[in-house]
Amino acid sequence: MKDSTFEYEARHRSSSQPGLEGRATRLRASNTYPRTFSFLLLPGASMLSFTAAIEPLRMARKLDTKAAYSWQAVSLDGEPVAFSNGMFMTVDGALDATRPVDFALIAAGGAVGRDMQKQAAQWIRSRHRHGACVGSVGGGAEVLAQTGLLTDRDFTLHWEDRPGFVERFPLLSPKERLFCWDRDMFTCAGGAAATDMMLHLIAQDFGRGFSLAVADLCVHYGQRSGQERPQSSISATLGSRNPHLIMAARLMSENLEEPIRLDVLADLAGVSRRQMERLFRSHTDRSPAEYYRDLRLGLGRQLLRDTDDRIIDIATACGFSNATTFSRSFQRKFGVGPVQSTGARA
Repeated sequence: MKDSTFEYEARHRSSSQPGLEGRATRLRASNTYPRTFSFLLLPGASMLSFTAAIEPLRMARKLDTKAAYSWQAVSLDGEPVAFSNGMFMTVDGALDATRPVDFALIAAGGAVGRDMQKQAAQWIRSRHRHGACVGSVGGGAEVLAQTGLLTDRDFTLHWEDRPGFVERFPLLSPKERLFCWDRDMFTCAGGAAATDMMLHLIAQDFGRGFSLAVADLCVHYGQRSGQERPQSSISATLGSRNPHLIMAARLMSENLEEPIRLDVLADLAGVSRRQMERLFRSHTDRSPAEYYRDLRLGLGRQLLRDTDDRIIDIATACGFSNATTFSRSFQRKFGVGPVQSTGARA
C-alpha cells in the first residue's frame, strides 16, 4: 500500500507541542464567554454530524444566555458547500486565519482532493498556533493527520473510514470510541456522537446538570462518556451471545489480510468444524466461508472508496491471492466490478 501525502511520516516523527497540554484547561479557567467556534465545511461532509455538533450549543444558549456559545461556518472559498446528502449550505464566508476563535473544527467527506486537504491543514495549523483547540466532527481526521497534530494523541473517526485511514497513516492508531478529548484536540466518530462530544464540553463549562438539561432539549437520552464503541457489538450484530460464534466472528474480523483456515478457526473458537457451520447457518444464514468472504469484500469496498490504491493491492489487503479472484467475488457480491464501482485503477 502506498504512503500518504504531504510528508505525513516526517511530520508524525517530528511533531511535538510542548506547553500545549493545559490549553483546554486554561480556556475553561478563563471564564470568557461566548466560546467561539469555527467550522470548516469541506465537500461531502455529513449534515448529520455538523448539525449534531451545532444544536447542543444552540440549546445551551436557549437555556441560559450567560452560557453563550457562538459559531460560524466557513468554506475554503466562501461558496456554498454540498453535504453528502446533496443539500447545499450557505456559509458565513471564506477562511479567515486572523479571526480569533476558541475552537476550530473540520467537517469533511470522501470527496476532498489533495489541494483542499492542504488548504484545510494550513488553516488548522494556523488556528492551533494562535491558541485554538482543534478537532473534527465525523470526517476530517485525515486533514488533522496531515498537520501532524494527531501524534501522541487519542483520536477517533467514523468506523467506516477506519480501514482507508489506517492504510494511509500506518503510524496512527484511531481509538474505537464515540469521541476523544486529548488536551487541545477533540474528535468524534460522527453522527450522533457529535452531540455527545458537545455535551461533554458543556458539562465541563457549566456542570453535568446543565448539560443533561441541554440533552433533554435535544431529545438525546442521557450523556454518553465517549468510551463506548461506535459500532454495535459483535453479539448484537449476530443476534447471539453464543461465545463460540462470537469468538469465531471476532477472529475473522481481526484477520482479513491473512485469513485463518476454517478448521483452525473452529479449533480456536472451541468447537468442531461441523458445529461452527451450524452456528453460522443458524444465526447468519451463511456458511462460515461466506461470512468471512463478505467481511473481506466489505473491507475491499471501503478501500476502493477511500484510497487510490491499485486493485491488486486492495485484493492483497483483503486476503485474496490475485486481483481476478477479488474482482469476480466483488462482482457477485455487489453486482458491479471494482473498477466500475469507483473508477479504481487496475
